[in-house]
Amino acid sequence: MIIPIKSFKKGAFIYLSGNVPLKEFYIVKSGQIKITRTNTILGMTEEIKSTGYIIGIIQCITGIPAEENVIALTDCEIFIIQKDKVEEVFKTHKKIVLKILSEYSEILRKLDSDLINFHFFTDNKNRTDKMFDAVEKFIKIDEKDKASHLLLNIIDENKNNKNLITKAVKMLTFLPKLELFKPDKIICDLTLPRGSVIFTEYEKGNNFFIIKRGKVKITMLKRNKEILLAILGEGDIFGEMSIFNDKPRNATAMTDEDTELMVIDKRGINNLPPPLFIKVLDFLSKRIWLVQRQIICYKLPVITAKLYYLLASKMIVELKIPDRGNKDSYIFKFPVKELYEMIDFEYDETEKDDIAEFLNDKNLEFYHDCIKIKDIGAFLDKSSYQFSRALIVYNSKMDRL
Repeated sequence: MIIPIKSFKKGAFIYLSGNVPLKEFYIVKSGQIKITRTNTILGMTEEIKSTGYIIGIIQCITGIPAEENVIALTDCEIFIIQKDKVEEVFKTHKKIVLKILSEYSEILRKLDSDLINFHFFTDNKNRTDKMFDAVEKFIKIDEKDKASHLLLNIIDENKNNKNLITKAVKMLTFLPKLELFKPDKIICDLTLPRGSVIFTEYEKGNNFFIIKRGKVKITMLKRNKEILLAILGEGDIFGEMSIFNDKPRNATAMTDEDTELMVIDKRGINNLPPPLFIKVLDFLSKRIWLVQRQIICYKLPVITAKLYYLLASKMIVELKIPDRGNKDSYIFKFPVKELYEMIDFEYDETEKDDIAEFLNDKNLEFYHDCIKIKDIGAFLDKSSYQFSRALIVYNSKMDRL
């Protein structure tokens, strides 16, 4: 396949923000471009990029309209890749595809760090020291299975270091007995009961996972607790960042119910079936978009607005461009207590009045394992209204600083 190239004169727009999703994405072959993003919470940002940079792919793959303007800062040549040609590109230009996945992993790693917005570990510690720090933190918050799992990884990685092994074995004496899963095939299946640790922060990653059945929680340590980053279900992918960039895990994964996983070793990345690659690309694109929304959500100064905004974002990423006239219902496959965890909100009776408007919304129904939206259009309108109110409070606070 020959990838088409288009020339842009200095000052020409490559694409604009708007309500129409992109049908193609772009790779800079030569020249420089400027990306301008404007957000009511995050403000305006500008980036200048050059040869090799990929633009518009998240908007293209997710089908969610662009929220940025891209202009040619100099005369440019741009590779144009149509959305319906991505599978063909994967077959004939694997280096381009793997570069995309590598950049995705770096974007997600940075976004997850921004989302936590707190560095628990000091920069002058090596990874092994950080692993022991994490073990102690897991023990302190009564996540002993995770502590045990991480200690087993320390032993596995340091077989010739007697001092480290002695230290780890001593700590394991008081922890649950676990076994590390070590696949012997490029692709295999793994069935785990609820509450099983799949991997923890700072351990090395040699594989990634696709959920065939069940549910997985992704968390990260923050101060004296864990923050819930995501709840993943059937068809979702996780653990990919350590694979594409050969870096340690930056989060912890644990099953939240009996779960069946497909485990893919990094040695098989180049030989992924094209449909599976498209699935990976689609999931990563959606995840990046959603984490960007979570960061905005964290900055909102009103709890009720956070709850509506995060739910609306999750709905948009699944439905792409929900019709505000849509009267259909929609079900989120997680309970409200997990929604609270996602925005780092510890609910108790003293906070009940703060979220009364949300809890009493007649368009919402709360069940032990899900949240039901009875009218999609009405919910999106309510979410926009809540965001506008929170924005007034936010701007008022900014004016006083």
